[in-house]
Amino acid sequence: MNLHNNQEVIPHLLQELLRVFEYLGPQNIYFSLYENGSFDSSKYILSMFKVTLDKLGIRNTVVLNKTTRPINTHRIEYLAKVRNKAIEPLETESLNGRKYDKIVFMNDVVFCRNDILELLYQSEHQQSDVTCPLDFDTGTSNNNTIYFRDTWVARDLNGDSFEKSLNRIVSHKPSMERFRNNLPFQVQCCWNGAVVLNAKPFYEPINLKFRRSNIKQNECSASECSLMCNDFWQNGFRRIVTVPRVLLTYQMKHFELLDDRYKLDPIPSPKLEKIKYVDGPEKIKCKELVKLDTVEHGDSVVWVKYTKNGVKVY
Repeated sequence: MNLHNNQEVIPHLLQELLRVFEYLGPQNIYFSLYENGSFDSSKYILSMFKVTLDKLGIRNTVVLNKTTRPINTHRIEYLAKVRNKAIEPLETESLNGRKYDKIVFMNDVVFCRNDILELLYQSEHQQSDVTCPLDFDTGTSNNNTIYFRDTWVARDLNGDSFEKSLNRIVSHKPSMERFRNNLPFQVQCCWNGAVVLNAKPFYEPINLKFRRSNIKQNECSASECSLMCNDFWQNGFRRIVTVPRVLLTYQMKHFELLDDRYKLDPIPSPKLEKIKYVDGPEKIKCKELVKLDTVEHGDSVVWVKYTKNGVKVY
């Protein structure tokens, strides 16, 4: 996990994390957090959280760093570095004889315990390599309408980006039908605020890391999360799933709005939920972030190949 100036959501986030840890058991988890550059109360709250983790016997690494993003840097190169800081304990734990099956990587999201447990369950049930929720904000509207947030990263089986509107969130018709029925659906890529990753490609011999696009090879300058999806595909980890029943947001005021989106229909049977995997799209849509010291990507679209060894899903 990475955090930066998140004092509003941290108390709720940490409370729910402890509930997740209680359910999973301290012997089954390792918590890693890399915070840097916060000038609010984040550092203090997180230092107290580490004390709690130590008392509970939960193995952990909590790094509180003063460094901030330097000028004249590429946003994705910087984000890749801080995300890699958060997964560094995988190596040290492995050297101590402990390897993990799954990585739960979270942004500064507001969630409930069962959201994370559902993602973990679906990752097992679907035998998926990447398992995501849906994340939301209100966009630029002032009428409390919620919109899908992570459109830069999420790609459907047409290779198209997710739409902000929930009425047409994906262009791939079979996926849209499953979305309407609140069923998990297969995608080319997702992150959406929190993700359960198959840990295997992060160990030898693959040793995946977050990265910026390869400029020398003219690779589209996408998000580090998009590139992680592509690297999963390249290395044969191609079962990627979005779980629409899990809804996350980034502000407490938006979290309350999600109540209207939760469907109280009976939970579908595991058989109905089960995804029949199909092959991926030949190309995906990419919007590049090229300039230094820039947060937003450009509007121009290029369609690119994302794997050199086909799109077969096994």
